[in-house]
Amino acid sequence: MAHSTKSLRMWLAMAVVALGAPVGASAQDAAAPAAAEPAWAKLCNADPATGKELCLTIQEIRADTGQFIASATVRTIDGDAKKSLITAVPPGMLLQPGLRVQIDDGEQQEVKYGICFPNACYGELEINDDFIGKLKAGGKLTLTTLNQQAKPVNFPMTLAGFTKAFDGKGLDQAAQQARQSDLQDALARRAENARQKLIEQQQKESGAN
Repeated sequence: MAHSTKSLRMWLAMAVVALGAPVGASAQDAAAPAAAEPAWAKLCNADPATGKELCLTIQEIRADTGQFIASATVRTIDGDAKKSLITAVPPGMLLQPGLRVQIDDGEQQEVKYGICFPNACYGELEINDDFIGKLKAGGKLTLTTLNQQAKPVNFPMTLAGFTKAFDGKGLDQAAQQARQSDLQDALARRAENARQKLIEQQQKESGAN
C-alpha cells in the first residue's frame, strides 16, 4: 500500500500540473457529455525518482460546469515493462468493493482503491501489452463503482483516439501549458452556456406561471 500510495502521489503531482486539479462531482454527473477537446492526451516528463521518461496517456471527463467526473490514465516508464491503469472517480462511493474496469463487453477487472482525496478516489491496476492491445482495438472503456446505496454507477469513456495518443509523442511542458489554457477556456465557455440555459429555462417557467 505504501508503494502504491507513493506511486499515485507522484502521478498526481504530474497530472495536476498538466490538467489542473479536479474539483468535486456527484454521481449524477456520470452521464455528462465529454469535452469537445480530443478525448485522450499523452503527457511526458522525467520521473523524479529514476530520471527515466514517465508518460501518462489520460482521459478526463468533466461536466459542463467544469466539475471533475472521472478519469482513466495509462502510465508507462521508459525501459520498464510494468504498466499501470490509474482510475479516478468521485468521492462518496463504497470503498470495500473497489471498482471495476471493462473494455467494451469484455471481462470486468477489479481495481482496489489506493488513496482518496476530498475531490476524488484513485485506484491502480497493473496491466500488460495484451490489455493495451485491447484498449487500442476497443471502442469504450467503462469504470463501474457503487454509490452509498450500493447501486452501480458507470463512467463510460470513449477509446477513440487512444491509439494515436498512446503511440504518439507526448506533449512537452509548453504544449501541456497550452493545452491546459485551452481546456480552461473551453470549460469556461461551457459553464457560461450552461448558466445561460438555466436562466432561459427559469424565464420560461416564470412566464408559464
